[in-house]
Amino acid sequence: MTAALCASASAQLFGSFGFGANVFDTKGRDSDKIASQSCTGFYKTPSFKCEAIKVPAYFARVKEGDRRALVVILPGAGGLDKRHSDYANFLASNGINAVVLDPWRARGMQHGNGDPTVDRNKGGDDTNFAIDGMGVQAQLRLLPEWKDTKIGFLGESRGGTSAMIVLRPFIEAIVRDYVGIPAGAETNFDASVGLYPACVDRNAMEGFKKVPVLIVSGGADAAAPPDVCERQVAWMNKRGGNATFKVLPDEYHDWDAPTKAVMTDYVSSGKCENMFQGDKIVLLQTQKEFPTTPEGIKAMNAECRTRGYMMGHRGNPHTGYDVWLDFFKQKLL
Repeated sequence: MTAALCASASAQLFGSFGFGANVFDTKGRDSDKIASQSCTGFYKTPSFKCEAIKVPAYFARVKEGDRRALVVILPGAGGLDKRHSDYANFLASNGINAVVLDPWRARGMQHGNGDPTVDRNKGGDDTNFAIDGMGVQAQLRLLPEWKDTKIGFLGESRGGTSAMIVLRPFIEAIVRDYVGIPAGAETNFDASVGLYPACVDRNAMEGFKKVPVLIVSGGADAAAPPDVCERQVAWMNKRGGNATFKVLPDEYHDWDAPTKAVMTDYVSSGKCENMFQGDKIVLLQTQKEFPTTPEGIKAMNAECRTRGYMMGHRGNPHTGYDVWLDFFKQKLL
C-alpha cells in the first residue's frame, strides 16, 4: 500500500504546551534514548526518505518488579506536559509499567510550532509518532526485562491518531526495514488506545491488524468530532480491525490537559474526512478530488480546515483515566 507520510490532514491538532507547573516530571525516572527513524515523503515512492534518530524515553516501573505489562505513551502536538507524567504514574500505581516517549525532542523541537507543514517536514506527524512507538516497543521486547511482557500503546491527540496508525501494516514494514528489527522478532502491540484523535484519513486499499484498539472521543470535541471517529471505527472493523469506540459526554478536545478549557484559534481538520484512491484523494464531505501530491493535499486542507475550538479540561484533568485503565487491564494483565 502506498501511504502518505507527513502529509495527512490530521497532523495539525494541538495539545497544551508544557510550561510552569505543567511540565513533564522526569524526577526519579530512568531514561534512555532509543533508536528510531524520522521519515518524510510518500512510502514506496522516490520521495520517501528516512533519517536515523534517537528518541528520549522515560520509564515508570511498577515498584514490586512486575513486568507483565508495559504501555508506550506518545504525546500530541503540544509536546510533553504534566498529563504524560500523570499517565505514567497512574499506570505504574495500578500494576502496569509505562514508558513516555518524546518524539519532538528526538527531532530537535519541544512541540509543534503552529505550522503543520513545518512539523511534517521535520517528521513531527502522526505517522512518524507511530514509527517511534512501534520501533521502541519492538526493541524493548528484545531485552530480557521485557521479553515476556504484553505491551500497549497510549496516545493523545496527534499521538491518539498514531494509536490507529500502528495497526496499519505499512508501519511494521517501515520499522523492520529502516529501524532494523530482526526477522521473526515481534513488532505488534497487544493493545492500543487513542484519546481524542483525528479520524479523518483513510485509504481505499488499506487493511488493519486485529490488535484491539479503543478510540475515545469527547462529545463536544469540535477539533476531532466523535461522529467522524465513529465512522472510522466502523471502517477499521470492516477491514480486519478490532476497534471499539467510546464517547465521553460534553468533553472538549484535550479533556485531560493540565489546563482548563479555553477557546483557541487553532486549526481543526474535523471536516477533512478523506479517502486515498490511487492517484487521487477524495474529500468525502464534498466528493471533490485532489491529486495525491503534497500540493494536492495542501489544496484539500485549505478547503476543509476550520479555525477555533474549545480545548482543555472542564474541572477534572484526570477525566477518562478509568476508561483506558480498565481497557489495558483487560488486554494486558
